[in-house]
Amino acid sequence: MVSHYFFPRQALLFLKTFIFFTVALKKKMGKLIMKYTTLTLTLFFLGFLKVSAQEIRGLDFYLEQAKVNTPALLENRNLEQIGQLQNKLILAQNKAFQINATSEILVAPYFDNNGKPIDITTTPSPNAFGYDVGITNGGLYSTQLNVTKNLFNQAVVDNLLFQNKIKNEAILLSSEEIEHNLIKNITDVYITTYQLQLQEEFTREIASDLENRLQVVELLVKRAVLMESDYLLLQLDIESKKLELKQIENNFKASIAQLHSLIGIPLESISRIEQPDIASIQTPIDFYYNKKFQNDSLQIIADQQVFNNQYKPQVSVYANTGLNAVELQNIEHRIGASAGLRLTVPIYDGGQRKFSELQNNFKKESLEYYRENSKIKMINELESVKQQIRGLEETMQLMDDQLQKQKNILEIYKGKLVQGQVSIVDYLNVIQNYKQNVYAKLQMQTNHWLLQSQYNFINW
Repeated sequence: MVSHYFFPRQALLFLKTFIFFTVALKKKMGKLIMKYTTLTLTLFFLGFLKVSAQEIRGLDFYLEQAKVNTPALLENRNLEQIGQLQNKLILAQNKAFQINATSEILVAPYFDNNGKPIDITTTPSPNAFGYDVGITNGGLYSTQLNVTKNLFNQAVVDNLLFQNKIKNEAILLSSEEIEHNLIKNITDVYITTYQLQLQEEFTREIASDLENRLQVVELLVKRAVLMESDYLLLQLDIESKKLELKQIENNFKASIAQLHSLIGIPLESISRIEQPDIASIQTPIDFYYNKKFQNDSLQIIADQQVFNNQYKPQVSVYANTGLNAVELQNIEHRIGASAGLRLTVPIYDGGQRKFSELQNNFKKESLEYYRENSKIKMINELESVKQQIRGLEETMQLMDDQLQKQKNILEIYKGKLVQGQVSIVDYLNVIQNYKQNVYAKLQMQTNHWLLQSQYNFINW
C-alpha cells in the first residue's frame, strides 16, 4: 500500500521561519557563511519533517491486515490442510495392506489328574477337573505376523473421499463468510472513526476562528464598542470548544485502538486516516446463501452414501505366519503359515437404511425452506437499503443548500462583529446553529457510507 503524509501546522510554521531566516542571512552574511548556514537549516528542516510527518492509513490497509491476522481464518487454513491429509488417511485405511504382530500364551491346567494336584496336559483323566480339552487343547502358544487387505472396495473409498471433499468445501465457505463479516465490521468502525476525524477538524477550525474573533473583540472592548462581558463570554465559549475537541480526540484514539484490535496488530500512533472509498459491488453470479444451500445438500447426500457403505459386500484377504502350538512339546516344529479369503454380505438390519433416507429427505426439505426465506429476505433488505440511500442523498442535498446559506450568514455576522453591530450572544448562536448542521451533515455522510457498506454486506 502507498503511504501518504501530511505536514502539521508546526511544520508549516517552521517552513515560514526557515524562509525568513534564509532571506535575512542572505542580506547580512557572506556567500560562504550563507552557503553552510543554509545547508544546516535545510538538513534540520528535513529532519523535522521526518519526525513530524504522520503516516495516513487507509481502509484497504486494515482489511488486508485482518485477512492475515484473524485467528478464525488462520484456523480454517489449518483445517484445509487437515482435510487434505484426511484423504491420505482414507486411502491408507481402506486401500493399503494392514500388517500387525500378535502374541498370546494360554495355559489351561487340570486339577487332581491321576494323583497330580496340577497338571498341564492334552490327555487328562475322566476324573480330572478342568476345561474340556476340545476347547482349550490344554493351552496356546502363539506368535504371528498378520496381513490383511480389503478388496473390491473402490466404491466405498469414493464415497468417503466425496464426503471429505464436501467438508473441505464447507471450510472454504466458512472462510468466505468470516472474511465477509470482517470486512463489514472493520468498514463500519473505520467509517465511524473517520467521522470523528472530520468532527475534530471542524471543531478545531471553529475554535481557531473564535480565537481570531477574540482578538478583534478585545480591541472593541478597549474602544468601548463592546462590553468586557462579551469578551469573557467568547473566551468561555472557546474553552468549551477546546474541551469538546479534547473529547473528540479521545474518542478518535479509542476508535483507532478498536480498529487495531479487530485486525490483530499492535496499537500505533495514528493521527489521520483516509476517506473511506466504499464502491457498490457487482451483483454476484451465485449468491452465498445459494452456495451454502448446495454445499449443505451435498453434505446430506455424502453422509447417506457413507452410511450405505455398510450394505456393500465386503471382501478381504488375510494371511499370517509364525508360531502356533497347543503344547510345549516339539514347539519348534509348530512354525507355519495360513491364508484365507473373507466375504461379508449384509442381509437385514431392521430397515435402518430406509429410516436414514427418510431422515435425510426431511433435512433437504428444511434446507429448501431456509433457501427460499434467505432469497426473499435478501431482496427485501436490498430494496430497503436502496430506498434509504436515495432518501438520504436527497436530504444531504437540501442540507448542503442550507449550510451554504448559513455560511453566508456567518460571514455577514463576522463583518458586523468587527464593527460592533451584533452582540456576542447572537454571533455565538449563529455559530452554534451552523455547527449543529455541520455535525448533522457529517452524520448523514457517515450514514450514507454505512448504508453502502450494508448494501455490499447483503448483496453477496
